[in-house]
Amino acid sequence: MKQISLNFISKKVLDFQKKKLKSAEYNLKKHIHEIERLEEIKNSDNSKEIENQRKMVKIWTDNIKKIKEEIKKIESR
Repeated sequence: MKQISLNFISKKVLDFQKKKLKSAEYNLKKHIHEIERLEEIKNSDNSKEIENQRKMVKIWTDNIKKIKEEIKKIESR
């Protein structure tokens, strides 16, 4: 019984992590697209905004890496 519950919980956690991964990848693409859009404008006033978007890209890239590591841990059980 304990093994069955653990498998059920692991599957639920894995499903949740996969949903988080999909959401994180979407957010990463959104911020990359925003950087591209801002760079096309060629406006010096948006340099701070571009820098903020680059920070967000780094944050989401790190989040994606952590989520993928967590998924690997769960799948290896």
